[in-house]
Amino acid sequence: MVNISKLTRKRLGELLINEGLITNEQLQEALKEQQKVGGMVGEVLIKLGYVTELDIAAALSTQFGLPYVNATNYSITKEVFGLLPKEFLLQNELIPLDKIGTIVTIAVSGTLSEKVFEEIEKKTGCQIFVFVSTASQIKQAIQAQK
Repeated sequence: MVNISKLTRKRLGELLINEGLITNEQLQEALKEQQKVGGMVGEVLIKLGYVTELDIAAALSTQFGLPYVNATNYSITKEVFGLLPKEFLLQNELIPLDKIGTIVTIAVSGTLSEKVFEEIEKKTGCQIFVFVSTASQIKQAIQAQK
């Protein structure tokens, strides 16, 4: 199991600075841009050309010792996909991949608040095991579900 408190403690910008992928100045520019256009800070950093989605996924994997998975390569059953509302998945850029007993595996594309993990546990009645994927892979996997 992932230490959820560790995964929620750091913000993505801090993590990317610690990994040497962006500077504090680049983060501040991205945060200002985010206030104007909305969206997630990772998306803004990508649009500004400071990082790629794979940079973010690699940093998350390294920092938290989580495995990387391409969410589009996963065969997700309707039962597993239906564990959480589609809007919730899109808003938080995550997707459930599998459920084994009382454990649900999810792929995330960034750091999440502890509240989000608590909501997943409450809605699914399961403990969470976390993988890292990219935002576009998660969105593509969600859109592939009928």
